[in-house]
Amino acid sequence: MLPKSVRRTALMAVAVLFTFTTQSHAQFAMCGERAAIIDQLKTKYQESRQAVGLISNNGAAELYVSEKGTWTMLVTLASGKSCIIAAGHSWDSAPTLAQGTGI
Repeated sequence: MLPKSVRRTALMAVAVLFTFTTQSHAQFAMCGERAAIIDQLKTKYQESRQAVGLISNNGAAELYVSEKGTWTMLVTLASGKSCIIAAGHSWDSAPTLAQGTGI
């Protein structure tokens, strides 16, 4: 289990993202019923869930990725509200080493 301070930081980051997307109406911000959003990710973009993580007791973050490299980050709160908080392309699930850093 992650330290309490890390969990708190992650939760605050999600809260900030929700506030930001709500206020700025980011072009990819979309909220709705989780099942309907997942259905769209599957049928329109051929994305499937590749990772999931719990956000304390308040919800879950999920990463959906397609074979073409499109990806979507979905957050579902315990209240049942689901929102896409980020999306993009060129996802590469193979680990990449940063040249010259020893990573």
